[in-house]
Amino acid sequence: MKFRQANAAEIKDVLRVHKLAFGQDEEAVLVDSLLKDPTAQPCLSVVADFDGKIVGHVLFTALTLVNSTTSTRCSILAPLAVLPTYQRSGIGRGLIEFGCDLLADRGIDLVFVLGDPKYYSRNGFTPAVRHDLHAPYAITPEEAWMVRPLRPHILGNIRGTVRCAEVLLPEHYWRE
Repeated sequence: MKFRQANAAEIKDVLRVHKLAFGQDEEAVLVDSLLKDPTAQPCLSVVADFDGKIVGHVLFTALTLVNSTTSTRCSILAPLAVLPTYQRSGIGRGLIEFGCDLLADRGIDLVFVLGDPKYYSRNGFTPAVRHDLHAPYAITPEEAWMVRPLRPHILGNIRGTVRCAEVLLPEHYWRE
């Protein structure tokens, strides 16, 4: 399994992974829209490549913290998809780790995600509200809004509410 940045020529394969992983088009449409949204930039698109076949994908897009007194560079992980026949084999974790390593190299301080706390807590994420880091809308359950620091000693030293890309602004994207 090879993890690497996606290239523009692979968009059809990336969107196919999301359609098959979720059994619907919504996440694929979201990925396509985010990649075209200038307010989502800079973004990072990462694929899992198994013998030349794309079997997983994760997208990280830019976020800003408002009401924060500290300049902090942030991204949001959304969405993450792995083809059904490859799920539960560590590919999701590999995509997250590879992406977070690249983001850290780019100077990103925090990565946020809205997702299953059981899954994402195994990948270095903790509930963000405990650190006074808030989503644009109230999240239920609150623990589903999570953050992962990419540098030491940052959590507890910053506070704020995230502002996301325009494509992610509709409230329905903020329901777990």
